[in-house]
Amino acid sequence: MNYPEYKKIISATPETEGLEYQLAVLWLNPSRLPIGVVSLGSCTDKVIRVPLEAVNRYGKKVPVIAIGQQAFNGSTEVTDIILSSNITKIGDGAFAGCSSLERITLPIGIKQIGENTFAGCTKLRDIYYEGTLEDWQRIDFHDERREIKFGRLIAGTPVQEIVSESLVRLHGNTELKHANIHLRCELPNAKNTKQFFAKAGKKDITKAFEQKF
Repeated sequence: MNYPEYKKIISATPETEGLEYQLAVLWLNPSRLPIGVVSLGSCTDKVIRVPLEAVNRYGKKVPVIAIGQQAFNGSTEVTDIILSSNITKIGDGAFAGCSSLERITLPIGIKQIGENTFAGCTKLRDIYYEGTLEDWQRIDFHDERREIKFGRLIAGTPVQEIVSESLVRLHGNTELKHANIHLRCELPNAKNTKQFFAKAGKKDITKAFEQKF
């Protein structure tokens, strides 16, 4: 499915309710920290649209910046996963065993995709990525230095196939080689992105507060 058509589906899909969250980073004052999805919780939707923000256990609305390890593992009914522009990390095995998953959106801010994230996603055919080919190649796939060719790379709007194939090192995500990678797909609410940063003076100390998620 080309992205202009799929974007209409995204726009008509409300943010998913019932997901379970936990803190995505460590800090002395957790009430205002971003959170990440750790399970589907009470949600039974086939199309999952991860919210930009959610209310944490302290009653504060904060950004949702990560998908935890094994979060949707074995969710065989899920056909679509729409990640918001706030997501920066997907944990190991997050979508493993989602055997009905056909489509997923990935924001340009994504930095890490863990091992075996898409293991068993045999029906995955379309990945709608917000960034360019160069951005895609910078994603950390937690790899073993293996190179696997992807399927078609598609430029976005208007849809245009890129002839040259991308070589990306993967570990346990070989299902991606069967998918069409749609590039430059602007996600809804992209302008509302709120990524987490921590500074001490002018020094970026964000990594000091990351936890394995």
